[in-house]
Amino acid sequence: MRRTTTMTTIAALGGTALLLAGCSGGSDASAGTDETGGEAAANVFEFQVNGIEPAEEIAVRVPDDLREAMGSEADGLVLNGFTVRAHDVEGAEFCAAELNLDWADGQPSGFIENNTEDLARAEGEQQLLDATGESSLDSLARTLDEVYSSAGVLGDDYSSIGQDSWDDIRTGLAEKGEGYSIFSEYATVPDTLTGQEMIDTFLDTSAENSGLDESSAVATLLGQDSSDATSIDEFDPNATEEGTFVAADHSSAIVVGDCAASATDPDNAFEVGLGSVDSDGEASSIAEVQLSVMTDGTVGVAGEVEGYMRDANENWIKG
Repeated sequence: MRRTTTMTTIAALGGTALLLAGCSGGSDASAGTDETGGEAAANVFEFQVNGIEPAEEIAVRVPDDLREAMGSEADGLVLNGFTVRAHDVEGAEFCAAELNLDWADGQPSGFIENNTEDLARAEGEQQLLDATGESSLDSLARTLDEVYSSAGVLGDDYSSIGQDSWDDIRTGLAEKGEGYSIFSEYATVPDTLTGQEMIDTFLDTSAENSGLDESSAVATLLGQDSSDATSIDEFDPNATEEGTFVAADHSSAIVVGDCAASATDPDNAFEVGLGSVDSDGEASSIAEVQLSVMTDGTVGVAGEVEGYMRDANENWIKG
């Protein structure tokens, strides 16, 4: 599958609070504005074949003609685009870019609500009830307590339980029904053996493995590693760490990655995705934007759209 890549460079201007330490100079950001008097037309990156001129701030957008060409494929788009500028950090190990995010209506709250740890825990609760046929978690806890009590280990320290007792537990669980085997095969264990402790351990682990907190959910929609995502309150420009730092209202994020040797350095670029969610709730990116951030505040932006490219007349075609 062919994908088209275009490149532009953002030269950060001096005197701006969000610029990288030591940056100076840059291009004239007074290029003509669009007819609405909004953002400068020359500062909008819509995956043009020849890119755009450098600017203090650039808006990356999914263009209307791409949406039209994609048809129903664009229905799941949750991020319309973002503006990007360099963010001030100390040192030369990492560089950072601040993204002001333009979400589609109802997002990212819709995705977050469907992918939180609370939802994962609720799904785990239903999984236990469906597997065992119990009417409630309290009833399930009492059934497990009966099995552990019959084996003589109810409330015992988990690590002290011997093999003979485990054999008795497995036999007791099998007598209760096939669905109870989940508690004899489950790898993560509580400190003490009670029905409630076993249920809580199962649900906590299910939520950790399946659910996303809000920062992680936003990072996923930006094509970032959700395990490296946290609140923007944790971002320290004087002790920068790699990752994605998300504002509480989800309107912005700071992405930290390797510093680039040049504004066209693909080896040290970090990618930001324009997120889309399919009918099954799975997130992916319809386009990727590569950010090559230099220590002097220059940011190179390369973009490619999955499955589509512009022809010589700048029209979108499948490719």
